Amino acid sequence: MSVNRDDLAWLARALVATRPEEIDCDEWLARVGRLIDLERAGRPVPSDLEPVLQHVEVCRECKEELRALLEALGDEAD
Repeated sequence: MSVNRDDLAWLARALVATRPEEIDCDEWLARVGRLIDLERAGRPVPSDLEPVLQHVEVCRECKEELRALLEALGDEAD
């Protein structure tokens, strides 16, 4: 497996964004529905969901899953 410049840049960004209170992918999946519901309703994101937002900054798979969920709901992914 070779690592290219984009992979290294993503890894560096993920390392900088990593926090002590990380959640894993299973917890993210269990909580992301509530986040989507609140955002679609135009309601503020409470602090207990901040780790859900932060997780997609360090996890490519969950970021792609979020993009697919939003697309399926007809929303645009950021």
